[in-house]
Amino acid sequence: MFVHGCFWHRHEGCRYFVVPKTRTDFWMEKIGRNVANDERQQEELRKQGWRVLVVWECELRPPQRERTLERLFYSLTAPESEELEC
Repeated sequence: MFVHGCFWHRHEGCRYFVVPKTRTDFWMEKIGRNVANDERQQEELRKQGWRVLVVWECELRPPQRERTLERLFYSLTAPESEELEC
């Protein structure tokens, strides 16, 4: 399971991901590399037969925390054919 920071891993549409007003090119390039690394790592784990769960930082804040933990529990205990995307 990965817990991604909304800023560092570019959580699109999230209020915690805001493009910085200074050094914008630097930050977008840096964050773009993080996203590419995330995709590469997750694909490699899937190829090896792992289930990959991603939880965003904002999903662990109240009031979403309880719902997120319930989804994680279900994903970890359900048969693979029934797992939810987190």
